Order: sequence, then C-alpha cells, then structure tokens
Amino acid sequence: MHHYLLALSLMGLVTSVSAEPGNPSGEISPDNFSIYGHVEKVALIPDNSKLPADIEIPALLDTGAAKSSLHARDIEVIETNDQKLVRFVFDDHNGGQHPMTLPLVKKVSIKQASGKQVRYVVRMGLCVGDHYEKHLFTLSDRSRMTYPVLVGRNFLKHTALVSSKHKMTSEPNCMVDG
Repeated sequence: MHHYLLALSLMGLVTSVSAEPGNPSGEISPDNFSIYGHVEKVALIPDNSKLPADIEIPALLDTGAAKSSLHARDIEVIETNDQKLVRFVFDDHNGGQHPMTLPLVKKVSIKQASGKQVRYVVRMGLCVGDHYEKHLFTLSDRSRMTYPVLVGRNFLKHTALVSSKHKMTSEPNCMVDG
C-alpha cells in the first residue's frame, strides 16, 4: 500500500510540474531552476520608479509555506478614487521603518495552528538572485519571526530549488523594466 501511495504522489508531482507555465517542456530537471539557500538576501521593490531597490533584506525561502508573507504593522485600508489601498509600515527588523501604500489586491483566509486569520494581499516587485517578478505578499505580524520576509511556494515553484544546507548563496541582481 505504501508503494502505491508513493507512486500516486510522484504522478501528481509530474502532472503539476508539466502543467506549470514556467516549464513548457514538462521536464523535471535542476537545470530548469536556480538553486538558493533557505535564507537569501532579497530585494523588495514596492515602486518601479524607485529603482534600484531601496530595501535589501535577508528572507526565509520556505517551501512549506504556500504564500509569501511580509512583516507589516499599522495596517490601514484607505479608499481613494474608487481604489482600495493598504497603508502599512514594513519593519525590516534592523531598525528600518519603510512606510508603504500599495493597491489592495484581495483579502485571504490563512489557516494557522491558532485558527484562521484574514490577511490583506499586496503586489510588489521581488528579486531573488537574478529572478524578478511582481509578486503577491500577505501582510502579517512577523515581529516574533527571525526574518521579516517569507518567500513561499507561490514564488519558488517556477524559479527555485531550495537547499536546507546553504544560506546566502546569492545577491539580488535583477534587471527590471520601469
């Protein structure tokens, strides 16, 4: 029975990888991905007009987390010109306070050991190594966590393999069109 479940799991992995837009050939190969450590310096780029990125910070690359998360405090939803925005302060755990106002993408319900929590979702540029994308982050209180930024599978699944043995293997080095 154990072998049958393992075979079904592997078939699901192959099916999900072949269906990914970032892997049109469907080939499972380390050559299709960059390899990073479980902790890497990343660049947050809240606004393309402020390039180069003004926030470079160590982040946890967590394959166990479905979504990426950003430490935010003083979260406030505001409405201007028929658009909902989220105003918050990103605290980088190194004394840096970065006020941001970004469009509210959506609200999501996150399951945790302590129960469900509703979080706001924003989109901003994220650079890991040489991979850049406009990326979705949930806003949460990560004040008790070592790293204020958690990069989850929603970013990693198309771009990276994560080594639990290594950390700080690359610097953010992305080419971003304004």
